[in-house]
Amino acid sequence: MIRGQDPGPDPLARRPFGSTGIDVPAIAVGCAPLASMPEVFGYGVDEERARATIGAALDSELNYLDTAASYGDGESERRIGLMLRERGGLLQGATLQTKIGAGPDGDFSGETVRRRFERSLSLLGLDRVAVVFLHDPEHGGTGDSTEAAFAQAMATGGPVETLRDLQAQGLIGHIGIAGGPVALMSRFVETGWFAAIITHNRFTLLNRNSDPLLSTAAGRGMAVLNAAPFGGGLLSKGPETFPATPTASRHLP
Repeated sequence: MIRGQDPGPDPLARRPFGSTGIDVPAIAVGCAPLASMPEVFGYGVDEERARATIGAALDSELNYLDTAASYGDGESERRIGLMLRERGGLLQGATLQTKIGAGPDGDFSGETVRRRFERSLSLLGLDRVAVVFLHDPEHGGTGDSTEAAFAQAMATGGPVETLRDLQAQGLIGHIGIAGGPVALMSRFVETGWFAAIITHNRFTLLNRNSDPLLSTAAGRGMAVLNAAPFGGGLLSKGPETFPATPTASRHLP
């Protein structure tokens, strides 16, 4: 959900996506569950249901899709791509964004980010993505500290420089930053290099730690998105709904 503007009487009314020139509805359709990850969400989604959901979203006012290369190791992007191919691509007014981070082995090099982005383009069947986020830099590479994670992401030839290079090639419209830890996300916002920010599980009924960060980002003209406002479902379904697995604990608060 985009913050920083009064939604007015219609929460689905389109509004500016920061300073990018793109207009989107206030609510994005999160496509992580559509990859069918029962180890995270406690339920599976078959391909027919996923494709029907994607099609319904694209046909509605909620034609703003959020996915990531890591969702089902590309399965979310693949399923979206199947629907886009059936429709001849994204129709005017629809927006799709994806997120690129470390590989399954934890490799967070610039080359890995490039390869994963190229795979995303292929799975989605697109030659360009409007918005691409650097995804969860806190999980990539070595070192657990804020400064270590930030330094690795911003290193010469590293993930951020690679995304900026892909943007210069015209393959990416705008670059955003997506992650959890507020201190780390603040460091990225301070660079002025990112057009958008996603935080997750940090602005809920129980935890509003990201409020100052999101206000600062909005003040800089960034698009601001609040993911997992119900704590990844914990606040709406209860903790007993979710499997007690390392994968779930990595994705949920």
